[in-house]
Amino acid sequence: MKYLIILCFLFITAFVNAQNVIELSASEAHDIILDLNPDNASLIDGRTEAMYNEGHIANAVNINAFFTDVNDKLKPYLSRKQLVVYCTNQNRSLKLIDALESLNYAGEVIFITDGITGWKTSGYGLVVPEKLIVENEIGVKEPTGKLTPIVQVFGTAAYDVKNELYGYSFGRAHLGFQYQFNNDWSAKMIIDRGRPTSLDNISVIDSAGNMLNVIYSSKEGSYYTMWLKFASLRWQVNDRLSLIGGALLQNHYITQERFWGLRYVAQTFQDMYWHIPSSDLGFRANYKLNDVFSIDAALTNGEGPRVKQDAFGKVKYAAGLNINPGDKFQSRIYYHMRTSVDNSSIEQMASVFAGYQFSDKFRLGGEFNYMNNLNNASGTDSYGFSVYSAYQVIINTQIFIRYDRLLNETDNTAAYKMPNGNSLIGGVSYSPLKGINLSLNYQAWLSDAENNTAQNNILLSMEYKF
Repeated sequence: MKYLIILCFLFITAFVNAQNVIELSASEAHDIILDLNPDNASLIDGRTEAMYNEGHIANAVNINAFFTDVNDKLKPYLSRKQLVVYCTNQNRSLKLIDALESLNYAGEVIFITDGITGWKTSGYGLVVPEKLIVENEIGVKEPTGKLTPIVQVFGTAAYDVKNELYGYSFGRAHLGFQYQFNNDWSAKMIIDRGRPTSLDNISVIDSAGNMLNVIYSSKEGSYYTMWLKFASLRWQVNDRLSLIGGALLQNHYITQERFWGLRYVAQTFQDMYWHIPSSDLGFRANYKLNDVFSIDAALTNGEGPRVKQDAFGKVKYAAGLNINPGDKFQSRIYYHMRTSVDNSSIEQMASVFAGYQFSDKFRLGGEFNYMNNLNNASGTDSYGFSVYSAYQVIINTQIFIRYDRLLNETDNTAAYKMPNGNSLIGGVSYSPLKGINLSLNYQAWLSDAENNTAQNNILLSMEYKF
């Protein structure tokens, strides 16, 4: 009898403390949201801060459902009798609901099943933070001009295990600004301190082929090359279409680079092996078909922002398709082509990428890339794949591993001949503060050629940005 009473007590306690989740569409919840009593109810937006700033439901508070501190952010709202949660569609809202359940929230949760997408479709208005709003000279409220500094620095200390050599270098340093004129217009300018400038092995011969003495001395001046990497103007035509022109970010490997998330440790496949510049001179259009599909197309010079004439090929035509059916899965298909100046060859590249965020702690991605006539060099075909994964072991700390396979098919006349081989990268990444990343990692290159010895390096990589 005593055990029966205890079981009944536990059942009643669980029932009383269980949260009540009510599923409503945006249109069904509209009146409830407008009449929320701030003393005992709150509206929570589970999206990212950037999404929130682009537009949210009035009086909503922003708590990113995928941040590791989501439970701490939710604790102040546990005393509310009613919480309304929404995101883009459902994934982040479900994450918030799970978090509230783990915190034993006993109130009522209203789940907006079609999220802010349904809210906008129903014709209801959105707001942006007041700090981004000003009234112009004709009385119309719009986002104020906002100048944002851009600073990003990569540094690496490396130890060559076989040759017992060590050194330190800055692989990249970006410095620039972005200016938001209003909701529709923005501009960006970034200077890049890239690879060192060096002059070596200078020789001069006369018309008869005789070598002449050359005296060269450089004691002062720039030891590094600094160049304008980005200088673009962006027009957000409407919610779906944006147009960008100038020295702009290209649309090839940026999606997978952001998913990889460790650019300061190593570049992604196309950049590492084919050295395709991340920026170029030209124009790009982005169009969002719906919440799942978006497309982009670009017409650029094809050789990076430092070359305004076509040294290898004519202009490059490029297009991509993004398929993102939710917050966890993203994929991209990309193709570009450019014809050589003498029309003797066509460079063509195709790539496919897919990445899945299993949770806020674990992600897995992979890409396949194929290049025909690299740099318009006939007979130079290169292809391969890259697979990478990362897992957060404790807060701000993740372990990662990556494997690349590079294969090349070249004929005897090919201007570019690269070895086949495998690359292995692994290590730990730690972020003590937002904008600071440190990594101790191992990177190896194993060539298929018998006479090409393996490369083994231990690196301490660093990135800071703001």
